[in-house]
Amino acid sequence: MSGSLLGRRRLIEAGAAGLALVATPRALGLPAAATTAMPEKIVIGTLPFDTEVTAYVGDVDYFKEEGLGIELFHGRGGPAVVEALIAGAIPLGDVGIGPAILASARGLPLVQPALGAIGTPTQPFSRIMVRGDSAITDVAQLKGKKLALHQRGTMEDLGLAALKKVRSIGHEDLEIVLVPAPSQPQALEQSLVDAIYALPPADAVAEHRFHARTLINTADFIPYLGYGTLAMRRDFVEAYPDAAKKVMRAWCRFCRWIDDNAAAARNTVNANLDTAEDLRADVRITYFARNGLPVMPNLYHIYQMLVAGKAMDAVADPAKLFEESVLEPTRQITLPVLDELGWDKDAVVEDMLRASYPLLPKPPEAYYAEWEKKLLGL
Repeated sequence: MSGSLLGRRRLIEAGAAGLALVATPRALGLPAAATTAMPEKIVIGTLPFDTEVTAYVGDVDYFKEEGLGIELFHGRGGPAVVEALIAGAIPLGDVGIGPAILASARGLPLVQPALGAIGTPTQPFSRIMVRGDSAITDVAQLKGKKLALHQRGTMEDLGLAALKKVRSIGHEDLEIVLVPAPSQPQALEQSLVDAIYALPPADAVAEHRFHARTLINTADFIPYLGYGTLAMRRDFVEAYPDAAKKVMRAWCRFCRWIDDNAAAARNTVNANLDTAEDLRADVRITYFARNGLPVMPNLYHIYQMLVAGKAMDAVADPAKLFEESVLEPTRQITLPVLDELGWDKDAVVEDMLRASYPLLPKPPEAYYAEWEKKLLGL
């Protein structure tokens, strides 16, 4: 397998170094004690993917409706947003769950009381693709072949550990080639690689402009995969608890709006991401958790993916890690918001709670939070 782990290790090392760079509340302009006042402006880091809740801000703007002044910081990739959070340049980040877990495991001052996008069997997200004329018809035939990834440490990179468990082919069987997502369709067409692990909209480009075909969807070996979370700096939550709840309330309202207004949501996100007109109808959009609640089996599974993919070392007490970074912040922020906003029936999340997670050492129910047991009537 080619492709160094250096990118992931550098992120870990940057996180550790970031402990010395974390801005004080005063440097961030935060009050010394909790206040019911709303900050004039809240900067949220976001990424150029349609799995980001913040990618759907447009004519519909629930942040504005909640009385919040939001400014989006557009990072080119997850590490840029996480590093901005670590350094105290921004208080909130719409980021991947994997980087958020990694940062928390390094003792960095972030909490993640939310879930956004979910890849499901009926609404899959990423996929491995080959040329239309390729002789490869089964994922097992990729052994010894070149597979393009857009970045190390991503869900696609980490997901290869689950692919190994389910289909007996993983990192060690492949030659990993790092190719930026927008360049992957051309790299495949020119036979520079044998397959691409593609995200929207690059997968749609490969399929519709270069006649690539899908070899396997991520949902074929990880049926349910929660992608994004709203990472919050602890000092922001402590200084502005009401603002944190209003942000979470807007997050939940956006998730429900995306699910209920597919056409309008597609139009907004495609415009925001500047997707080519001829591809907009075919770009994949995931499901979004209607109550915005973390799904604990998913979190524990992504933790196992991080460890199996050598993005991080196992921690001594994963339960303590998640208690501090997920469970307690969810009780403090998300559950009170839902009590005010109202809980929505979410059959997809219920199915997700019962789903198969190939790398979990125990059944999903061993990881349930108290609200998940209540949702399932346990």
